[in-house]
Amino acid sequence: MIDPTENKTPAPPPTPSSVPSAITVRAPSPENLWAEIVIALNYLTRLNLGLKESPKPRVVRRAMTWFPVVGALIGIFGASVDWTMTQIGLPGIITATFAVISMLWATRALHEEEFASLVNQYGQSMDKEQKIGWLKEERSVRYGTLAVILVIIMKIGAIANLNNSDLVFQGLILCCCWSRALMVVAASWLRPIEGDPVADHFQQPPALRVLIAVVLGGAMGFAVLGEDAGMLLAVGGGAALLVALVGATHLRGYNGPLLGALQQVVELAVLGMILAEQ
Repeated sequence: MIDPTENKTPAPPPTPSSVPSAITVRAPSPENLWAEIVIALNYLTRLNLGLKESPKPRVVRRAMTWFPVVGALIGIFGASVDWTMTQIGLPGIITATFAVISMLWATRALHEEEFASLVNQYGQSMDKEQKIGWLKEERSVRYGTLAVILVIIMKIGAIANLNNSDLVFQGLILCCCWSRALMVVAASWLRPIEGDPVADHFQQPPALRVLIAVVLGGAMGFAVLGEDAGMLLAVGGGAALLVALVGATHLRGYNGPLLGALQQVVELAVLGMILAEQ
């Protein structure tokens, strides 16, 4: 009996071009790319750009890639207001106040509100542990309100004491873009807390998109401040790690208030370091 497999030529080994790649990286379509940018702009600023259809969850997760770019635009806007007020001849404390107010307006005070929410949560828990003090009085001013006032005063003071408008531009661009890049890192490291609108919306961004966000934030930092940016990025990263550890140990994940608090703390840490180094 003849074996049907005899005299058959073995199939040639697959060529390198025919072997599927272990990692496939596909460029986003123009429609998806625009949708990602719109989602980032609408969340981080007061803009309300429309989309033809509701974006898919994967597009929303990838939108966090562009957080540092939007952050840089916010910094440029605030620095431009400061420069304009300086040309009019107003003193530094006034120009810095206008710069901070303009950024609050552009962002709808989003992160300040989220920071206040997190501070309130911790303040209320401390009050419960202390049984609201020996008088058991009802608080009329919340901890979050006091925290936001303190943050705004510190921002105005830091910007007002920078040497010149160029340093204001450089400082605001770096702190605004890097703080939002680190928001993406925190969202990828911590699990989203169910029931929180921000966490439910963005979930966890893909690892490649997190890397792109960090590269964008770091590249813009070095572009505006050169070699001096390295120390500032490291200080911002350390501040972000401390806030993220709060989320990991106490909240067991991330939510909007944690991301807002992280952004505010990193922004202040970077501004403070620039002020110390000038």
